[in-house]
Amino acid sequence: MVRSHIFESAFALGVVGALTLIIVNLLLLVGIADVIIPFYSLIPSRYIFPLVIGLSGDYVINIACGVIALVSSRRIHSPAWAIVLIVVSIVAGGVGGALVLIGGILALIGKLT
Repeated sequence: MVRSHIFESAFALGVVGALTLIIVNLLLLVGIADVIIPFYSLIPSRYIFPLVIGLSGDYVINIACGVIALVSSRRIHSPAWAIVLIVVSIVAGGVGGALVLIGGILALIGKLT
């Protein structure tokens, strides 16, 4: 019973993180992130870019990582897909990537216990 709650939490974190990755990077790609995201213009760019862009540095790659995370979060019970979530989150970065990373780690913990 506890394992099912861990997998449900991992699934929820994966989906919310993937949707965050997709939406934020689409807004950044279009160029309206400073209007939509509150206080976006007050944060210096040297802090924003490592938080939002991650290792890839490209918005299209981050959107693709969000789609991969969204698809792989449906198969969270398999350890291979949990590792895919972890790798995708490291490549994408940002708040959404952190949520996906926590979801992937929770899925691995749930599978190994």
